[in-house]
Amino acid sequence: MLVTPRDSVPYQELLYRDVEAAGVRVRYAEGPTPSQTLNIVLAPALLLWWRMRGYRILHIHWVFQFSLPWARRAQWARQLMEWWFAVYLRMAQFAGFEIIWTAHDLLPHEQVFANDVRARDMLLSKAKIVIALSEATAKELRELGARHVTMIPHGPFASPYPVTLTTEEARASFGFGVNDVVVTLMGRIEAYKGADLLLLAAAKLPTSSKIKILLAGSCSDATYRNELHRLAKEAGARVISVLEWVPEEDVARYLQATDIAAFPFREITNSGSVMLAQSFGLPVVITNLPSLSDIPIDAAIRFEPGVEPLVTALLQAEGLSERQYREMGDAGLAWSMRSDWSEIALATVETYRAACLRDR
Repeated sequence: MLVTPRDSVPYQELLYRDVEAAGVRVRYAEGPTPSQTLNIVLAPALLLWWRMRGYRILHIHWVFQFSLPWARRAQWARQLMEWWFAVYLRMAQFAGFEIIWTAHDLLPHEQVFANDVRARDMLLSKAKIVIALSEATAKELRELGARHVTMIPHGPFASPYPVTLTTEEARASFGFGVNDVVVTLMGRIEAYKGADLLLLAAAKLPTSSKIKILLAGSCSDATYRNELHRLAKEAGARVISVLEWVPEEDVARYLQATDIAAFPFREITNSGSVMLAQSFGLPVVITNLPSLSDIPIDAAIRFEPGVEPLVTALLQAEGLSERQYREMGDAGLAWSMRSDWSEIALATVETYRAACLRDR
């Protein structure tokens, strides 16, 4: 089974560890050269090589690998890559691969092709089975015309991030006091996640609020990063921002220092960041989006899009009693643990088997 692309998030590592344990031979469809551009050029031909070596499934997770690194924003390059993506999918079918797509995102958060909707619909037409990570996503995929959709949930995320500090030590490392209510947004910082909305809301909190904002993660968009720095400065001492990659061995320190995890998404299909926070037993504040409707009502504080509703939600989170806080965290933890990775891997293997047997 071939996987494309390889990403740094632990989802693939945890999934394919147990898929391999179930007897499936797994290989990432990475190119043979250090050049992403050359690897894109070679990708269709390499499918033939891997098919001759016995690989039968092509499992696609995202499409960001079809972006020329030196011309990401050029319209001609996006059009060329959309055409090349079509060539890639047709070559996969010609070679005899069964195509599986896990729909982490219904559309890329950063534009990849000249028409991402058209490329997504092409992938839907070629995929033998589409894997949804939630029932809400499965419903939307069926409405978009997916022929065969199976729901396999996201697994818990705590295990890759070892806890080496106590809560008190973790909070002290950031300078937080015992009475502070620490609200954290951590992960890749991109505009769709609404970090700017969180900082705007922080500036509107009453001076009596004990909320402190911890914003952490890499931000590749220089313009957006500068905007976040400006907003953090305006919010003053209430905000600590670390706009750089958080090493895996340091992730738990941030979450151990956190009381509430906030996710003011503008849009989202699925979120590993929410799953990570809930895997650490944290209550979450999330935008009330249909794509997040699977999260149990007692595991999250929801708010309608906008800064003022977010301020209200943050103050509601700050006012949770110890019992309410514990119950909300426990509900989120139970939700994140509802399926373990071995069960998820077995369901994935069954999906591969079904794809190979379907229509025969």
